[in-house]
Amino acid sequence: MINIKSMIGRELEVGLGAEETRGTKSTTAKWVKNISANIFEKAEHATDEATRGVFEDSDGKRVIKKHVEGDVEMPLYANSFGFLAFNLYGSVNTSLVETGVYDHAFEIEQSSLAPSLTVFAKDGSVAQKAFKNAHVNTLELSADMDGYVNVSVNFLAKEGEADTSNPSYDSDVNFIGKEITVKVADTEEGLSSATPVCVSDLSISFDKGLIEKYCLGSFNPNEIYMSKASIEGSFTKKYEDDTFKALRENDNAKYMEIKIEGETIEGKSEKTSLTFTFYKIQITDWDRSGGNDDLVEENVEFKAFYNATDNKASKLVIRNTTDEYDPDTSV
Repeated sequence: MINIKSMIGRELEVGLGAEETRGTKSTTAKWVKNISANIFEKAEHATDEATRGVFEDSDGKRVIKKHVEGDVEMPLYANSFGFLAFNLYGSVNTSLVETGVYDHAFEIEQSSLAPSLTVFAKDGSVAQKAFKNAHVNTLELSADMDGYVNVSVNFLAKEGEADTSNPSYDSDVNFIGKEITVKVADTEEGLSSATPVCVSDLSISFDKGLIEKYCLGSFNPNEIYMSKASIEGSFTKKYEDDTFKALRENDNAKYMEIKIEGETIEGKSEKTSLTFTFYKIQITDWDRSGGNDDLVEENVEFKAFYNATDNKASKLVIRNTTDEYDPDTSV
């Protein structure tokens, strides 16, 4: 196990890269600042219970399976997050906005084999490895008014190998609660003119339900498959009317846009941004809270469903200064 946070704190360095060839270490990486992580090289065992003539219950154990599992927490960075988005959604279409500024439109690829990543981990002078064929299992993006927008990721990978990459850091952009707007409308076109919903906190959760497939003759999984693309979220807002309560009690659906927009890119006319569009959200849970001396708030949970008319459940557009995420294409 590499317990990076507890061992060396500030010396932790983690990078992300998309693999040109599945299961082969990426040749490029974006290194991420200000993170905490635990990366486990885990093993499963089988116990030999074939004892005879004694009360001891077993003779020993043998390793039968191995895989890598990790948890990473970090602020949301506009450029490095694109690698996670590429693995989450599976496809990306990149276009030039202006010189040095790009739009990356991520949509869910209908395939159980998502593009693979390499996760680089450098633990000071103690250990350094590259974990190949890595995939996001679950990811949560969370925000409130008290800090940065944060990302928590659980990933699985096939194996690690020694790595000598030299970490380097490009300038990147993080975000705070002030830079988020949430809109809900009856149509996609209506989102542009919709009044933002005043939310005090927000979370979006992705779950890919990863499945590891093992074959005889190897400790490590032969492949890691995606079984689903589940997107859920929640927010808290002042209780002003019964709009979301009513949506919980019926089958009506809405469109939702969550936009996270930073400051103008230095030397450019555009702003760094991430725009999530959900094409069919329905309210899955609702309650209210607040005592006699408190502001009454409503807690709303939603799920993004597949919209057959739009042929999608979600799209994410990231505007930043990274020129590509798919190593097989270029702009």
